[in-house]
Amino acid sequence: MLVLQSVHFLCSPRALGFCIMPFGIHLRILLVLAPVATWALAQGSPRVDFEALRQLDAVSSGRIESLDDATAYVRKSAALCDAADSRLVPGDLESRLAWAELDAAKDPDRLVPDHQVAEAFNFISDEFGVPHPARLTASDVLLYRGVMSAIFPHVFSPKSVSGNRPVGAMVMLYLLVYNGGITEGVRKAAQLDRPPGSLKISGGTSSGHIGLARNPNLIGREYQTARRAYFQRLSPHEIRSFVDRSAGIMALTGGR
Repeated sequence: MLVLQSVHFLCSPRALGFCIMPFGIHLRILLVLAPVATWALAQGSPRVDFEALRQLDAVSSGRIESLDDATAYVRKSAALCDAADSRLVPGDLESRLAWAELDAAKDPDRLVPDHQVAEAFNFISDEFGVPHPARLTASDVLLYRGVMSAIFPHVFSPKSVSGNRPVGAMVMLYLLVYNGGITEGVRKAAQLDRPPGSLKISGGTSSGHIGLARNPNLIGREYQTARRAYFQRLSPHEIRSFVDRSAGIMALTGGR
């Protein structure tokens, strides 16, 4: 399942070969916003690359009108992340995510609020034991999803709404954790204030093993190192407990 597991997040324009089409201005800032995730688990390496996120955005554009629709969306999202068979998440998480997606589709007030994403990030920072943890606020998360919605408007909700749909909120949380919070590139890109879906990016590298960014920032390195050490010492049961607590902070507390 596409949920809080041992993960790597990469935003490396050199490694990915992304290009802006046709919005070529501010290239250096905007390239770093295209996310790639490599999931490093003990029993394998499911991954989410740019192409998977592009497909996830397309899948996320569909309407959800029933629990069956929501369940199908969650399963497709997991399949695109190559994580549908993971044994390191609570068994009921698919149902919880599906109910949360259905609720959010019916009532915008049931979107995942930015302050809950920030709270989950801060909780993970403490769990990882990061030496110099970032502390995010709801305003930081709002800034981040506003920028990301310019690239993936169906995964990340625009600034004009009060929160993010559950699957997108979890993807956003992963990216924030890998980068150690809000990067300077994201803050600069936020000044452009691009509308949802206005930034068109094509992925030159969409498959194969991709390593860490060549020059991650210091806080990003701390999060990556702390994450690896944290998951290496946990049993599968302890990882499931970690996922369960994190999902609870995100208000994914159970089905109906």
